[in-house]
Order: sequence, then C-alpha cells, then structure tokens
Amino acid sequence: MIKDVIIITGPTAVGKSEVGVEVARKVGGEIISADSMQIYKGMDIGSGKITKEEMKGVTHYLLDIKSVNETYSVAEFCEDCKKNIKEIMLKGKVPIIVGGTGLYIKALVSNYNYFGVQRDDKLREELEKYAEKHGLEELYNTLKKLSPSMAEKISPQDKKRIIRALEICKSKKREIKVNSEQFSYKIFALNTDRETLYKRINERVNNMVENGLVNEVKALINGGLNRNCQCAKAIGYAEILDYLDGQISLSEAIEKIKQHSRNYAKRQLTLLRGINPIWVEAFPRQNAIERILKEVEYDS
Repeated sequence: MIKDVIIITGPTAVGKSEVGVEVARKVGGEIISADSMQIYKGMDIGSGKITKEEMKGVTHYLLDIKSVNETYSVAEFCEDCKKNIKEIMLKGKVPIIVGGTGLYIKALVSNYNYFGVQRDDKLREELEKYAEKHGLEELYNTLKKLSPSMAEKISPQDKKRIIRALEICKSKKREIKVNSEQFSYKIFALNTDRETLYKRINERVNNMVENGLVNEVKALINGGLNRNCQCAKAIGYAEILDYLDGQISLSEAIEKIKQHSRNYAKRQLTLLRGINPIWVEAFPRQNAIERILKEVEYDS
C-alpha cells in the first residue's frame, strides 16, 4: 500500500490531468482537484476541466462545488482536501492531488492554518483605495511593519495576497503552523522546455475558443457571473468579459489569454520551486507516468 499522498502539479497546459488519471488507474487512486477555477460550475472550457470521458472511471473530488457568484478560499481548500484525503484512505485507495494552483498546494503541504479569518469587504475596499493613492509599495511596506514573516512570503507586486495578509493581520490573528491532520506528501512537478510549453499553451487557447469559450462566458453571465465575482478575474474569462463589454476585439482577447497564460506558467514554476518537488519531464507521456510510479515504489 502506498502510504504517501501523491501530488501531481506543474504549469498550465503541461498535461497534469492526463498523467493523474493514468497514475490513479495504476495504483488504485482517487483524485482531488487543486485548481481554483475548476471548483466552479459551468467554468469548463476556460479552466481546462477534465471531462467524464477523460476521467476513465477515476473518482474526482472538488470539481463543480461552487456557483460563480460564490467565493472559495485557500483555507476552505485545505479543509476540504484533508477531509477528502481521509475519505479516500478509509476506502483503501490512494489520494492523488492534481492541479496547478500553487498557493493551494503550498498551504496544504506547509500545513498552515488560516482558519477563522473572515473576508472583510470593507477593509479590502479601504486597502484598495490606499494602494491607488499611495502605491502598492507603500501597502507592502505596511505589511512588512505588521508582519515581516508574512511579507517575506509574498511578492511586493502581488496586490491580492498583500491585501489578504493585511486582512489577517488586522483581525489580530496570524497564520499558525499546526500539527494536526498532517499527512506525508510526495510532490511531483511536471515540466518541459519553454518552447514546447508555450506552444501547448497557445494551442490550448485556440482550442478553447474553437470549442465555445465565448458562448460559455455568455452562459455564465446569464447564470450570475459579473465583474464582482471572485472567479471573474480568472485567465480566459476576464479577457472574454472585456471582449463582450466591447473593450477589446476577439483577436486581442485571444492574444491576451495566451500572454497571461504564459506569464501565469512562469509564476507557477517559481512558486513550485519553493516547495522542492520531484521534477518530471512531461514528455513522452508514458515515461512521465513510469517515473512517478517508480518514485512511489509501485510495482506493476
């Protein structure tokens, strides 16, 4: 029996879902999604959500659990993920976490507790206005004064996380490392050369548009999606919203999605280096699968 919780991560478009399914079929595993956009119902094409056919009978968790007008936090992911890990283990199966939201994975494996700090929209609005008036650097300096330890983990350019950290500080609560429900993780990060990755990203965006991304966004708008929704800032959706609002042309939206996806891939890789995964060349696909199976000491 494999004792570790397996994590398969990596940059966007590298093929995590496919590898995760094949590893799960080999080891008798079930998959927990670690993707901050695939939790939303109806956000299928733009998030690259795995289809029923692609699952090949493997049970998946944390897909389609929220409506587009709902929020979902890192803390909620950690709580839900640990609950699912225990559920899978009780079945005698192997938990496999698959996804590219690095913040989710980092929080999970670091075992930090952010619970009890509720979203404060009024405070967030005040901090947004402060950043507009005084600059993001001053906002970051405020965080450094309040909590140097939190500041050093956040990029000075990451406004969203700076505001969240200040929200935690202002609540007079801090991240507390906890030892409860700690699991043993084996983390694999799929990657390939930049040229191949960027080509795959560009092709993936083209396929999304051809498969109906614009109509998907229109349907989501009819279902309650608006600019105030947490998920409205997601790559692929934000740009199409700009197009539908008449701010940019469709061709401009497509190019922006490609560019933003490439930039996101860089950020993903930077974050993953900080958690010291086992790096796995994503291609040829079978070699990647066999490498992971060897590392988890699975003998077919």
